[in-house]
Amino acid sequence: MSQDPKNRIVTPTTDPDRFTPEEKRTFDAGQCSWDVGDSYWGQRDTMCHQPSKPGASFGNCAKHEAKLLENHWPDGSPRR
Repeated sequence: MSQDPKNRIVTPTTDPDRFTPEEKRTFDAGQCSWDVGDSYWGQRDTMCHQPSKPGASFGNCAKHEAKLLENHWPDGSPRR
């Protein structure tokens, strides 16, 4: 029996096109790259930078993993 693809964990290795270079650096540093603020043209993202939860999709911290999973599957697709 295969695992549901919606439950797969997204990382820069599995889905490099879903990460900006800055998000990949943050992921590689073991930090959450969830956008926590407004950014305007020419500004860098405002990221959480809390420690990533081991095994969390996108390298999210526990708080932002829970937030993602409220309305989305681990692969980021919407729950419908």
